[in-house]
Amino acid sequence: MAGQRFSRRWLLVAAGAAAIVGVSAVQLPAAAVDVDAEALRRRIRAEVPPYVGYAEASGRLGLPEIPQLESVTTLLTTTTRIRSYVAGADRWRADQLTGALGDSERDTYYLGAAEYVWDFGGNQLTRVLGQAPLRLPRAGDLLPPELARRMLGLAPGDPVTAIPARRIAGRDAAGIRLVPTDPDTTVGRVDIWADPTTALPLRVEIAARTGPTLLVSELLEVTDGPPDPAVLRPVVPPGAGAVTASAADLSGALRDLRAPPAPARLAGRARLTLPSTPGSDLPGVGVYGTGLAGFVLIPTGRDVADRAVDGATAAGGTAIPVPFGRAARIGTPLLSVAVRSTGRRGSLLIGTVAADVLQQALLELPARGRPS
Repeated sequence: MAGQRFSRRWLLVAAGAAAIVGVSAVQLPAAAVDVDAEALRRRIRAEVPPYVGYAEASGRLGLPEIPQLESVTTLLTTTTRIRSYVAGADRWRADQLTGALGDSERDTYYLGAAEYVWDFGGNQLTRVLGQAPLRLPRAGDLLPPELARRMLGLAPGDPVTAIPARRIAGRDAAGIRLVPTDPDTTVGRVDIWADPTTALPLRVEIAARTGPTLLVSELLEVTDGPPDPAVLRPVVPPGAGAVTASAADLSGALRDLRAPPAPARLAGRARLTLPSTPGSDLPGVGVYGTGLAGFVLIPTGRDVADRAVDGATAAGGTAIPVPFGRAARIGTPLLSVAVRSTGRRGSLLIGTVAADVLQQALLELPARGRPS
């Protein structure tokens, strides 16, 4: 959400949502809508109109299961249903509806400086302290307003043009298309349809450089105006638990206190400087490249790396010859992964660049944990 500020780089550098397919196959005709594409882009990035809505995003990324990143894989390979309540950039709630009947959920609340996560299955409310400089993607990142702002923010200087309007959630939505100019990104185009009055994005499609659209995330229901304030207040039901955890600790696979520092450069790309606060550091993690042509380095244990190499190979990936240990890479039209297991440690690289870029970066990594 915009309230988390764009400087908190998303783990997959905007690639976490780059595999959603096929929401709302039937499109109703819309009346012609005049749109200044550049003006609409500016409004989408700058404005966070209040609304209540229900969105769906369905994915088929085709990646192997990656140990410690199962929640991310699930987001990108199954249908995600999200109920959103947005009062503004700093007050919102996003509910990921789970279970066959949507009878379970995981809710995230953001209230100014406070963040809470309610896990229905675990019957527990977690108060999150601080802000990690990097985090795993979650369901709220797939909401069209958030996804549109994120994608436009990653390519602020690339051209946008008007495209035909569509009828979405009962209203005529103006369309704009972003075409990335960076030759290293796998993203070919980003199409966004937004309410021309409020600039609220209603639908986002992302396509690779070749082939059909590979992402569709759409608000199927939407009501303008702020939600009931009571909906934005997390409540601990009778018998439920309440705990406190740091944002860094909740980063899961990104938290490896023994990891060596990330290199200053990989594959010709400089490591970005991430914001840091006491207790928020993520040792060994690095973000490389800018805009939509970026990737992330995540240190892992040897067992996790071995399982990831096995998964990539079984899924049709390519083995990477290395002096010792094992390594493999796998690419989809939008997202690539490379992984290496060496000695007692491993390294995982993932991003919206070609697989050969990640292979080059992997080969440039120092030998982590090489047996003596």
